[in-house]
Amino acid sequence: EGQVGDGSILVLVEDVMVPISVVYNAISILKKEGVEKLDPVIITQASTQSLTSVEAASRDIVALICRSLEFPSDKLCGDISRVLKPGGTVLLSLSSQSGSKASSTHERKLLLAGFSDAESSEDGRSIVITAKKTSWKVGSSFSIKKVTKSLPIVQIDDDSDLIDEDSLLSEEDLKKPQLPNVGDCEVGKTRKACKNCTCGRAEAETKVQLGPTAEQLDNPQSACGSCGLGDAFRCSTCPYKGLPPFKLGEKVTLSGNFLDADI
Repeated sequence: EGQVGDGSILVLVEDVMVPISVVYNAISILKKEGVEKLDPVIITQASTQSLTSVEAASRDIVALICRSLEFPSDKLCGDISRVLKPGGTVLLSLSSQSGSKASSTHERKLLLAGFSDAESSEDGRSIVITAKKTSWKVGSSFSIKKVTKSLPIVQIDDDSDLIDEDSLLSEEDLKKPQLPNVGDCEVGKTRKACKNCTCGRAEAETKVQLGPTAEQLDNPQSACGSCGLGDAFRCSTCPYKGLPPFKLGEKVTLSGNFLDADI
């Protein structure tokens, strides 16, 4: 097991055997990231069982030598994330003959496993994909600081900003309203409705009286002189309409059969 600073490199190979030169060619890109000593631990025919004995968050770098699209599996990608330290690097080496489809498939696997910043490069012989594990541990917590913003202070000039409420009222607004009188009809020897009657007396006075009054029956008078001649000579509004002919000035009398039916 080779030490890289205070961490280590773990190489997972799909095949039973792999030339050591292939491993070093695959991880040579790590030198660009400042890794000076490459002394990896190599596991061939790697699977999820191969990582059961590897402690969680114990590796800085995990490199994979891939031959097919099925390697690594989604489960193995999850196990690789488990053994990597926060901020650790995962590296996949593919044959250049695999093509762009294989490259995009493996990048998608890494992203779905929770890795970020996936990048691919090609040196003519192979395609290398690198990605990073997030810098925080699963289950870690942190406090959220509440940012309080102070409200701006507004200076109010009492002399200039306040308005006299009385200045908003006109002379018409200041007049006392006149309340309507209720039951204000004049009372005297003869009652009559006032000008602004509200008690109903004015309506009663304007009603047309139907039929003659007792005074009209006892001392019948006529303005036109035709009321006593009968209905044929009476106007449409005559108070004696319907009564038999009579002499003016004499009491109107009704015959005994006046109310009997004609038939």
